[in-house]
Amino acid sequence: MIINISVQQLLQELSDLVISCDADNAKNIVRITSLEKATENDIAILLGRGDASVFDSIQTAIIEKSNAGLFLSQTKPVSGKKYLLVKDDLAAFNKLVLLAEKRWLEQQPDTQIDPSAVIDKAAHIGMGVSVGTQTKIYAHVYVGNQCIIGKNVTLMPGAIVLDRCVIGDHSIIHSGTVIGSDGFGYQVSQTGMKKIPQIGIVQTGKYVEIGANCSIDRAAFDVTLIGNGVKMDNGCHVAHNVIIGDHTAVLAQTAIAGGAKIGMGCMIGGQVAIKDHVVIGDGVKVVSKSGVLSDVSNGQTVAGIPAVPFSQWKRTVVILGKLPEYIKIMQSLTKKRSVWTWVKALFGVK
Repeated sequence: MIINISVQQLLQELSDLVISCDADNAKNIVRITSLEKATENDIAILLGRGDASVFDSIQTAIIEKSNAGLFLSQTKPVSGKKYLLVKDDLAAFNKLVLLAEKRWLEQQPDTQIDPSAVIDKAAHIGMGVSVGTQTKIYAHVYVGNQCIIGKNVTLMPGAIVLDRCVIGDHSIIHSGTVIGSDGFGYQVSQTGMKKIPQIGIVQTGKYVEIGANCSIDRAAFDVTLIGNGVKMDNGCHVAHNVIIGDHTAVLAQTAIAGGAKIGMGCMIGGQVAIKDHVVIGDGVKVVSKSGVLSDVSNGQTVAGIPAVPFSQWKRTVVILGKLPEYIKIMQSLTKKRSVWTWVKALFGVK
């Protein structure tokens, strides 16, 4: 998120929350962004998990590697970095987001719509939107501020593309789908859950088709990325910061948790659940109704809950199917021989 503000102005805006600041007041801050993507001219946010959270605090190794010019935080977890220390990190973050949005609105960039784009007169097009050649926007579509809609894109009735999201050329977004809904991010405290701003975007590649009633969450800071040629069935959920590789197919009612990475040319079956931050390689096949709880190597086919290699899953299913028969045999044999006899036979005791 672009903010373009000097450290001095930043301190003024957050004056009621600031404890101290290590940075030069004349330094200019260009963006609010993630630890991984931040550069010398960016500010990164170090949010505490909350005093009632069951999750671990942020890893210091990520902070050590970050190139951010300034860190907004309540503490100094890593030495040698420049910090803007505040009394309440989440309150300060919310103020920065509101400030960035206010500064952008004051600039009011022109909307850019190609003359050949087919857009109903009643359609709402937000400020700063770019719409490409031969794009069709049907009834009841909403396109938010600063969006980029590529060439030959079709937005079916009732589709929603929220602020700053990017839809690639030749893509189709079906009815009821929301692109850019907020990621599920909260700071858990003893007084309840506090919402963490989600300031990233969703970006889709070219020739993407997303079915009806899907939810694609914007990234917390950077981008939720749907690669070129991805095809997504109806009723899927993609959480914040997910990356889906080119030409992957995702079937109906699949849910992909935050930060998961799916490779190129994968086939994800219906009603699959994929755990957060799991890495799935290229060319992977996931059988329907599976739960992927750990990384999957290139070219594997997995199935089951938790998902295991397909050959292993088949053997397990066969054994489970015969389990009632095995129990009946054991019960009949137990009547003829004592339990102790079976224990001795099992463990080789004479």
